[in-house]
Amino acid sequence: MRLLVVRSEAELYVKGRASIIIKRENRFDEKHLRDIDSVLIIGSSVKISSSLPPVLSSFNIPLAIVAKNSVSIMINPIVTQYNNYRSLQYRLEPIRGLEIALEYIKSRVNGMVNILKNRKLEIPNFPDPPTPGSEPKVFEQRIRSWESQTSGALWNSMTRLIKPSILEELRNKYEFNGRRPRHRDPFNKTLSIMYAVLYSLGTKALLTAGLDPTSGFLHRTKYNIPLTFDYTEMFKPVAIEATIDMVNEGLPDLNEDGELNKDGVNLAIKNLYGYLTLQHKDTKKSIYQQIFLKAFSLAKFLEGDLKKEKLTIVWNRTQYRSHNKVK
Repeated sequence: MRLLVVRSEAELYVKGRASIIIKRENRFDEKHLRDIDSVLIIGSSVKISSSLPPVLSSFNIPLAIVAKNSVSIMINPIVTQYNNYRSLQYRLEPIRGLEIALEYIKSRVNGMVNILKNRKLEIPNFPDPPTPGSEPKVFEQRIRSWESQTSGALWNSMTRLIKPSILEELRNKYEFNGRRPRHRDPFNKTLSIMYAVLYSLGTKALLTAGLDPTSGFLHRTKYNIPLTFDYTEMFKPVAIEATIDMVNEGLPDLNEDGELNKDGVNLAIKNLYGYLTLQHKDTKKSIYQQIFLKAFSLAKFLEGDLKKEKLTIVWNRTQYRSHNKVK
């Protein structure tokens, strides 16, 4: 995996048309574009040259920027040649697109259920997923309602996986109350950093498969990469479990802006990558590999060459080989 992470005081600019230069004080690091899958910028103190985004786009490399309360990913989908897969994506009936989005959400839900099962916690009650109807707007409303109810129930149980002493500190010091993306506490900030990495890799995977990340099924155009947000739902349980394990070893520190400090960001990314590179006991594939493989599965499904059951993967830690703890 080749994620380039840049934070703190730094400048990025292009050398020729094939390399990035990272300047930190008097030190210069050169990275060849062929060795990079995605660029992740954290914070507002990193300067980039105006030539960087278009050059990255020409290599189909997403540029993700994690600011205080948001994640922005810059891509230029026009750079990737308009192809048959995109034609099928744009012409897909809304109901079918919503069906695909629902499969991704169901995979995320099942992955979260597996986390609870594997750790011997009771599974909360939640309604069955909706079935497709003839009216897309009604089906979409039912998906959103089901997702909201189900996620709320699962997150209430997920917090019980945090060690009591850590959970008490989160509540007393940071007013922690479960998953709240914009809340300034070490748990949510850690998970948001891990999600940002998934969004970057998911965008790269969709572009590689010839799909348009800016044209989603359930998420809409108010997001700059709605298909990425749809697609990465199934991989979120990996980040959730990695976050729980990380904070249980001790809460990372926040800086004065309420964001993870440099060491916390490094540790979050290392922990996530530890999980993404785990090898499946049977298929020998890692989650990182599946992020790219399932993007091609979506393209093949749109073409009619793949069954819907092959679109997704459900996270289950017990099916993967063990790894050494990240220090």
